[in-house]
Amino acid sequence: MTGPGTAAGTASHVVSVCRGVRAVAAAFACLAAGACAQSGPGALDLAAPIDSAQPAAKDTRTDLAKATGATGKDFAKEPRNPEKAVAYARNLKAMGEKRQALAVLQQAASFNAGHRGLNSEYGRLALELDQVSVAQRLLEAADDPANPDWRVISARGTVLAKQGSYREAIPLYERALALAPDQASILNNLALAHAMEGQAGQAEALLKRAASSGSKDARVNQNLALVLGLQGKYDEARVVAARDLPADNAAANVDYVRRIVMLEPRPMAQSQQPPPAHAATAPAARPSLRGPALDDAGGWAPQVAVAPAHP
Repeated sequence: MTGPGTAAGTASHVVSVCRGVRAVAAAFACLAAGACAQSGPGALDLAAPIDSAQPAAKDTRTDLAKATGATGKDFAKEPRNPEKAVAYARNLKAMGEKRQALAVLQQAASFNAGHRGLNSEYGRLALELDQVSVAQRLLEAADDPANPDWRVISARGTVLAKQGSYREAIPLYERALALAPDQASILNNLALAHAMEGQAGQAEALLKRAASSGSKDARVNQNLALVLGLQGKYDEARVVAARDLPADNAAANVDYVRRIVMLEPRPMAQSQQPPPAHAATAPAARPSLRGPALDDAGGWAPQVAVAPAHP
């Protein structure tokens, strides 16, 4: 049975979580100075995509350069051919030449306005480069209800998230997730949209699912640690953050969130207690701290957090 006091407490908790999310979202976009420059959580930057692509191994760079040269020659012969434009653009992105890739796609699109595959590639790259209005138009044109592509649908959700329309982004992420249930990037993006709507509990469940899916991106754990902190689960948040960060940095991140949210600590389940100090292994290499991030190319694309590698 609940009474006025319980209802008021629940409402107060939700308000605190909402305020905490907004406060973190308004925090520094770059970790620039002081303790937070070394260990703070950064901003809840939903415009920053998660990058699923790993840097090309040294022994593959030559092959990639050769492939790029070959597709470039093919495109030069047939600059109006959308398939050849897409192939060349993908190789350019893999080489890190995203601006040049965008120019190739833009040129091809001027001759193939209704080509869904070209619009998909062009729209997702435009989104990576923060050309949100261009991306929105192209991705809407690329979205084919008869042949849905989770990458396009997820990217449409990220367009809305970048515009601050998190509630409207959620159905698109859910639609993408129905097509790719184990795609960690969709789970991450959907979780952060819920978090920005003050639904940290739902975000927690989604991020735990993403973490258990085998995702290797450290930012999933960073995002999970944040939403745990937003609920007052500071001990659990430290354990999660410490999977990818040195213990001191993980603790500082969580304490930063705690100071913003000011919720009472909630005890951690016995099964979640950290191992003894003597059992600790050498800390993993510290990832780049941009804070919670979205993948705005529809997948772990080579860019968000995200030249994207396509699944």
